[in-house]
Parts: sequence; structure tokens; C-alpha cells
Amino acid sequence: VVLAARGQNRGKTTASLGLTDAIVGRGMKAGFIKPVGQRYQVVEGTRADEDAVLMKAVFDLPDGLDDMSPVTLPRHFTTDYIMGRVGEDLETEVTDAATRVAAGKDLLLIEGTGHAGVGAVVGLSNARVAALLEAPVAIVSEGGVGRPIDEIVLNHALFERHGVRVLGALVNKVDVDSHPPLPEVLRRGLAQHKTDLLGFIPVS
Repeated sequence: VVLAARGQNRGKTTASLGLTDAIVGRGMKAGFIKPVGQRYQVVEGTRADEDAVLMKAVFDLPDGLDDMSPVTLPRHFTTDYIMGRVGEDLETEVTDAATRVAAGKDLLLIEGTGHAGVGAVVGLSNARVAALLEAPVAIVSEGGVGRPIDEIVLNHALFERHGVRVLGALVNKVDVDSHPPLPEVLRRGLAQHKTDLLGFIPVS
């Protein structure tokens, strides 16, 4: 399952932590991969996205960081890619890593980077990655009404264009204390665009 978003800092990693905890709590085995990383650390000589480093540490995941974070984008990488100076087959690196991490797992959680089109500059948009891995998508958004629904619909369209099934949306930072009807408003608003509200995370 791919967790994508309508932008950065919308709650994908929070959702990844919660879903992985739920999976592990049910006695199942979960794998995690961040196919394209923009913010990375170097851990024991391996360049890995910071979210992959976090997930590995929190859940003591057995997979190597090089598989959990197969493609990272250091400074000038996008320019080098466009100018033909990158020799690696990035699609193969992602699919091979995902296959290794998924082996023996009940669920592979794939965390995207930003909105559906992020990564297109190197041929690995979130929509393209989801299509490559034949994985359905849940779109993560922040709270509100108009803007989240507008942007969820926009992202939904790009995933559909790539033949990816959208499971629905997960909305973060929903202020149910101040606006108790908000979850129902979101549910109905998204339903008008044939998108299910999978759940929401209240403002803490």
C-alpha cells in the first residue's frame, strides 16, 4: 500500500507509524520502503531517507536501509539525471528493493514523497512508483474542507491516469473539538468525487 499526500509535511510519516504499529500489534509482519528520498542521512556509510531511518529504529525492522531507501536525491542529482549523467536504472532499483523488503511480509507499506507528481523529474513520480509496484494508494491530507478536497481530487486524477487504484483519503489534523461535523462534511465532500474517507487523525 502506498501512502501518498497532497504535499510535504501532511502526515504521511505519522500515518506510517500508526499503521505499522497496528500491523505489528496484530502479530503480522510489516515491511517499509521510501522509494525516493529527498531528505536523507548517512548511516554507517549508507545514504538513506530520514523516514526510513526512523521506521527502522522504532520498529527494529530487519531490512537493510539500502533497500528501505533505494533512491535518494543528493544535491545536483536531478540536473545530472536530466543531462544523462546518471547511469543507474532507477526503476529497477526501486522494484528490486521492494521485492526484497516484501519477502515474507504480510504488508509492504510504501511511503511517497510529497504529492502524486513529486519525483517525475527523475522518472519516479509517486504515481509512477505506485504503478510499478502495482500497489493501491491512500492519499494523506491535512484538515480543512475546500483546499484538502480540491487537492485530493487533483492527486487522485494523476494516480488514475497511471492506472493506480486509489483506496481513499486519510485526513490529518482534523479539529473535531471545534467543528464536530467536520468528518461528515469531509466524507460527503469526497464522496461527491468518488473518493472514500478512510479515516482521520484529530488535532492533538
